[in-house]
Amino acid sequence: MTTENLASRMARLQAAINLEEGDRVPVALMMGATMPCRYKGISQGELYREPAKAQQAVFEVFDELGGYDAAGAGANASREENLLDAPMRIKVPGRDLPDDDPVQWEEIEVLTHEDYDKIIEQGWKDFMFEFYPRFRGWDPAEYHTRIETKATRDIKRQKEVMKVWEEKGIPVYQVSYVNTPLMMLSTCRSFVKFTMDIHRIPDKVEATMDAMIDDLIEISIKSVKDMGISPPTGIPAKSLVMERGGAFYYPLRIFERFEWPYTKKLVEAFIDEGIMPILHFDQDWTLNLPYLKELPRGKCLCQFDSCTDIFKAKEILRDHMCIMGDVSPSLLSLGTPEEVEAYCKKLIDIIGEGGGFILGVGCSVPTNAKFENLKAMVDTAKNYRPPRSA
Repeated sequence: MTTENLASRMARLQAAINLEEGDRVPVALMMGATMPCRYKGISQGELYREPAKAQQAVFEVFDELGGYDAAGAGANASREENLLDAPMRIKVPGRDLPDDDPVQWEEIEVLTHEDYDKIIEQGWKDFMFEFYPRFRGWDPAEYHTRIETKATRDIKRQKEVMKVWEEKGIPVYQVSYVNTPLMMLSTCRSFVKFTMDIHRIPDKVEATMDAMIDDLIEISIKSVKDMGISPPTGIPAKSLVMERGGAFYYPLRIFERFEWPYTKKLVEAFIDEGIMPILHFDQDWTLNLPYLKELPRGKCLCQFDSCTDIFKAKEILRDHMCIMGDVSPSLLSLGTPEEVEAYCKKLIDIIGEGGGFILGVGCSVPTNAKFENLKAMVDTAKNYRPPRSA
C-alpha cells in the first residue's frame, strides 16, 4: 500500500474526529488477538505464550477483511505505564485454565482499607512501586529489573507492530489506556467493597483519588510521548477506561463527586499536551451524556459498547464530539451478514449524518465473532453511501 492510501485514510479519520463529513464514514475495529487466533486455529494459550504468532494472525485477518481505516497500537508498555494497569489477578489459558479458554479476570480484594492511607501519603506512583512486588509475590529487590525488562520488550514489540501498520498504509491511534481513579479503586478493592467505601468513608476515598490523579496524568502523558505516534502516520491518543462510574451503577450525585471531576482533569490535561482522549464507555452511560458537553468541542472520541443509547448520544453530542461504535458483540457472534449490514447502514444513516462518526464495534471484537460478519461490517462502510450523499 502507498503513502497516498495512508494519507487518505488519515484524512478520513481526522475529518470524523473534527466533526466533518469525509468521503465516507471510516471504519475501525478495536480488535485484539483473541478473535484472529480463534479464527486461525491458534489457541488462547498460544496467544499468551507466542505473542508474535498472535500478532501475525491479526495482520492476516486484516488482510483477509480487505483492510479497514485505523488500527490501535497496543496495550500499556512503558515501565511506569504498567502502573496504570489495575492490579487484578488474572487466570491465563494454558496455565490456570484450559488452553483455549478466554482469559479471566478475578475480582477480589487486593487493595485493603489500610492502603487508602498509604496512597494518600505516598501518591499513586510511589505506592504502586511498593505494592506491585507484594501483589505479584516478587522479591522487591528484583521488581525494578523485572518491570524494566518487560517494558523494554513491550515497547520494542509495539514499535515493530506500528511499523507494519504504516507499511500497510494504516494510521495508528494509540489505544493504551488509563483507568479513572474510580475504575482503578473499584477493580482493586472489588466493586462491592468499593461501593461500601464511598458510602461509609467518602472523604477518605475522595482524598485517595486526589492523591492519585496527578500521577495518573503524568504517567499517561509520558507513555504516549514515548511511543512517538504523530501525524501523518497516526494520532497520539489515550483511552480512558470508564465502566463503573456511570448511572448504570451509581446515582448522579456519586458520579459528580467521584468520577466526573477526575475524568475532566485527565481529559483537559491530555488535550493540553496534544493527546486525543478516547472515552471508552462500558455499560449504560445514557443519563451521563449531557455532562460530556462540558468537554472541549471536537477534541475527544467517544466509544460506546452497545449498552448506551447511541442514537440518544447523537442527539446530545451532535456537532460536539465524535462518536465511535456500536456493532454489538452479540450481533457479530450470533447474527448474520445481512443483519450486520442492515445495522451498519442504520448507524451510517443516523449517527453518521453530518459527520463525527466512526463505525466500530461495541467495545472490542469478541473472541467468537464470525469472520463473515466482520467482513460485512467493513464492506458496508466502504461501499454504502446514504441517500443524502448520493
